[in-house]
Amino acid sequence: MHPPAMKIIAAMANRYFLDKQGAKILRVGNAQGKRHIDIGAAYLSEKGITPTSDADVYTQMFKLRFARVVEHDDGTAEVEHTRPLTNHQKRFLKALTDAGRHIAYISVNR
Repeated sequence: MHPPAMKIIAAMANRYFLDKQGAKILRVGNAQGKRHIDIGAAYLSEKGITPTSDADVYTQMFKLRFARVVEHDDGTAEVEHTRPLTNHQKRFLKALTDAGRHIAYISVNR
C-alpha cells in the first residue's frame, strides 16, 4: 500500500531547475517532460550539450550552476546543488520560505 501512495505524492510534486539568475526552468521548447532528466536534457540539447547518460544530465546542469528543486504539496521543498547558490537563487528560495515552504538543502558532490 505504501508504494502507490509514494507514487501519488511524487506525481503531485512540482519539479524544476533554478538557473543562476533565479529563474525557473520548467521545460524547454516543445519538450513535454516533467522529470528533471527531461527538463535538463532538453535545456542541454538546446545549448548544444549532449549528455552521455541520465546521471550526466545532472552533472552538466550542476556545472552550469543550476539548482534542482522539488516542491511538494505538503509545503516542503528540496533543493539540490553542487556549487554555492547564487544571490539570485538565494532570493528566490527565501521567497519560498517567506511563503511558508520548509526547504531542505542538499549539497552533493558530482
